Amino acid sequence: MKTVFDILDKIYPIVNVAAVRTTLDGRVYRTSRPIDSTKRDITVATLHIAGGTDIDLQGCPVIINCYAPDIAPGIPDDANLNAMTAAVLTVIEAYNSSLTYLHLEPVSQGVMEDIDKSGISYSSIRLQATIQFEP
Repeated sequence: MKTVFDILDKIYPIVNVAAVRTTLDGRVYRTSRPIDSTKRDITVATLHIAGGTDIDLQGCPVIINCYAPDIAPGIPDDANLNAMTAAVLTVIEAYNSSLTYLHLEPVSQGVMEDIDKSGISYSSIRLQATIQFEP
């Protein structure tokens, strides 16, 4: 059975590349970012992974959040959020064109206020990861 750690080990290096990092003034993090960060950061996290012994494929929801300081109170920095989101989706699309046993399907995307940090908004990209099960 694959685990969420296996999925993170595969997806993090796909996202943590120069084409994405050039849109940031912060970093790409696994799972969460420092609560006091005021930079443009990205987090890559997974939810539960489906498992079993009689299946060929396992599925796992993946959340990639692109954070940016608001340009004014309550007004997201759409330009930077859009650039970060586009860079992430571009590398995901390029990865999916390769022949691998991991497929990443974009499911949804939206912009929200960060409830943990005032003055920060984020673009949340939800993917469905499908990985080949190995007994």
